Amino acid sequence: MLGRFVVGAIAGGMVVWKYRDVLREYLKGNSGPARERIDGLLRTVQEKSEILLDHAKEQLSSRLVNAREKVRAGTSEEGRGTGTE
Repeated sequence: MLGRFVVGAIAGGMVVWKYRDVLREYLKGNSGPARERIDGLLRTVQEKSEILLDHAKEQLSSRLVNAREKVRAGTSEEGRGTGTE
């Protein structure tokens, strides 16, 4: 999960670096066509981050379910007295 977050942060940084000149023009007030490009850029970043967050949520949920199942399985095995002691 942390790996995907790092990849997303790096990807976002690369996008900002690639469009740094357009961003600079926009911040200076020359917002003609730059405004549309910035809007598209922000939309792309939003979509990518939503996808990454959805994947991370799915993985986390899956891992939590697996951990709960392991805990339940361990509890039921202890109750049976398997003779491991």
